[in-house]
Amino acid sequence: MGKILKWIVFFIIATVLTSLALQDNGKLSMVWHDWVIETSLSFAIVLSIVAILIFYFLVRLWAFLIHLPRHLREKRALKRQNKAGKILTKGMIALEYGDWKMAEKQLIKSAKDSPTGLVNYLSAAKMAHNQQAADRCNDYLAQARMHYPDDFDTIGLVEARLLRETEPHKAQAILKTLVDQQPKNRVLLAEYAQLLEQLEDWPTLSELLPRLRKTSAMDKAELLRLEIRMIAGKVATADNEEALEALWQTLSSKQQLESDILAEFVEQRMGWGLEQGLAERIAKSIKQQWSDRLVYQYGRIQFGPAFDRFKVAEGWLKGKEDNPVLLLTLGRLACMSQFWGAAHAYLKRSLTLQPEIETFHVLAKCYEAEGLESKAALTYKEAILQLEKKTEVSSEL
Repeated sequence: MGKILKWIVFFIIATVLTSLALQDNGKLSMVWHDWVIETSLSFAIVLSIVAILIFYFLVRLWAFLIHLPRHLREKRALKRQNKAGKILTKGMIALEYGDWKMAEKQLIKSAKDSPTGLVNYLSAAKMAHNQQAADRCNDYLAQARMHYPDDFDTIGLVEARLLRETEPHKAQAILKTLVDQQPKNRVLLAEYAQLLEQLEDWPTLSELLPRLRKTSAMDKAELLRLEIRMIAGKVATADNEEALEALWQTLSSKQQLESDILAEFVEQRMGWGLEQGLAERIAKSIKQQWSDRLVYQYGRIQFGPAFDRFKVAEGWLKGKEDNPVLLLTLGRLACMSQFWGAAHAYLKRSLTLQPEIETFHVLAKCYEAEGLESKAALTYKEAILQLEKKTEVSSEL
């Protein structure tokens, strides 16, 4: 519709100009030295318009020729990008199907021409890593660093994640460098903290925790879990009683009752034969949060009257009647208290729910304490059969 209007306007103007020219054809004289040019005014106007149009066309042609190389380059680049996009799509489809070799081939093939070249190099590195091709993986990471030097943090993060299982200490060195360069980068801080937990590097993790809190690199629940894990790790690696006691005194009463932390404390003290007060600590912690590990340790304590601990543990049965760990502990304590019938019942119930070798052993020892040697022998035999069965299953897997 717009073109039609333009043509209508053009014809109206042309008609008007033609009419004016026919009515008054006038003369136009141009003198230059000895030269005199005379023509009609209408012809001069038409000639001027034609000259202007020719000049305009020449200017446009010149501009087109000037920009032609750039236009051709852009067109070729766009063509390469479109081709790279199609190859990238093939690579991502291969990745979804788990064809790592094909995915790697397609991703690296389109890396140089793709606007998402960094993603191509990093994804190809992951595919090579999955195929245990360390040399190709390192080569792709090197190319990524060469072509995208400003994205060193992203490349380093990917490399550290790839090395986390096979070379965790190398991954730690990479992440430490990145964290030192970008101390407020929350992703790097969280990744570094998780690796330190994996390596059980509790002193370094302890130094990192304040920065994790300040930057909110982790949510509160994850940060609390990490802190408890770190304290438990420190408790578990205390070299002697004095070091353990010094560390224990730095903890709040709430931290001392955390099941993971207390379980390590109990394990250390029991290993050194220092069991006094452990049963009371465990009972107090169980009131706040249930822990199978603490319940298990409660049954192994030898210090003090077993009957008292048995009565306390029986109070935990409500809602936990089918907990095999609690039933094992009750069986142990009942046997230590010489409540033979209760011991048999609890231990057999535990075996029904979870046939563990240790539970068979406890039941056999209980029979021996009663003087029932034949029953003890049969129980040991059942334990051996159970062990053989487990060995067969694990070998099949």
